[in-house]
Amino acid sequence: MTLLYMDVVSGGELYVAAQAGFDMRHIVFHGNNKSVQELEMAVRYGAGTIVIDNEAEARELAALSFEQKINVLLRINPGVEAHTHQFIVTAHVDSKFGILKSDTETIRSIIDTIESNEALSFQGFHAHIGSQIFDKNAFRAEIETMGSFIKEMIDKTGRSFPALDLGGGFAAVYTKEDAPIPIDEVCALLIDQCSLINEKYDLHLKRLMIEPGRSIVAEAGSTLYTVGFTKITPHKKYVFVDGGMSDNIRPALYQAAYDADLTNRMNDKKTETVCIAGKCCESGDVLIEKTDLPCAVTGDQLIVYTTGAYGYSMASRYNMLCVPAVVFVKNGRSSLVVRRQSFEDLIERDEGDIL
Repeated sequence: MTLLYMDVVSGGELYVAAQAGFDMRHIVFHGNNKSVQELEMAVRYGAGTIVIDNEAEARELAALSFEQKINVLLRINPGVEAHTHQFIVTAHVDSKFGILKSDTETIRSIIDTIESNEALSFQGFHAHIGSQIFDKNAFRAEIETMGSFIKEMIDKTGRSFPALDLGGGFAAVYTKEDAPIPIDEVCALLIDQCSLINEKYDLHLKRLMIEPGRSIVAEAGSTLYTVGFTKITPHKKYVFVDGGMSDNIRPALYQAAYDADLTNRMNDKKTETVCIAGKCCESGDVLIEKTDLPCAVTGDQLIVYTTGAYGYSMASRYNMLCVPAVVFVKNGRSSLVVRRQSFEDLIERDEGDIL
């Protein structure tokens, strides 16, 4: 049986999920620094699963009083590094996420702490090795590593762990150089490899979880900009747009690459290699370092593809730029989902007189 769940990593995301009417039993609450208030909120909302990241968090959760059952997973750092940018690799030895798989005494202590609260049910382990993974061998290595680790923990504790969450990392197409593993192939790989470790190590796994969020929503979204001025320097030509790192921080944060077109000039020949830059007061406010376009002029509409993940969700009010609207489009029809932020919105929470 296949079920759709939702990851959240903060009290704010918990609240929004609840307000949207999402089934709280299908919430998986992640995060490396959940506050006591957020843990209490998850319990109050009836979140189905909490992923513990460290020993202190386990103690805080186990100290709470509640009646409904909550499943618990423990995030493990398997030490398997996918070949991605250093800021989105999540399993190197010094990662802020999870407990190193070699630290078995701490892991046993966390399990004991969780099981000291009868309302908590320790189900198993979570691992995540990075984002934008194009190499099948990374997933194979993760699964084999987790299989041998779970076997070791079964032997040390004398109990079973029926759930394994393999995290995400499933890639999306941002540029023509990207070649994600087709979803049917990656799913078959995960199932086959998990079946192998299940039999090899006699694990008795009953529940396999993955986190495919980016691969589902990234390519479904694009961002539209209006071209402003252009500028030629000795080594490049800039095309400036009416947005930038305030609505898409990924290029500045970890050099994420994108493709773009001029929507009103789709049939024009691409005659220039340009740099797409935003209007923020930062030299690093560059959306696309190099892309080929027709000769852009003021008023052209530029589309940047694959911004459905980590675009709007990471937007800020930097330089008091307004967050753009979100519009859903299907079969020639459009629907405004999130209205464009106004100047009035920028000061709506300001209070008090200036002293």
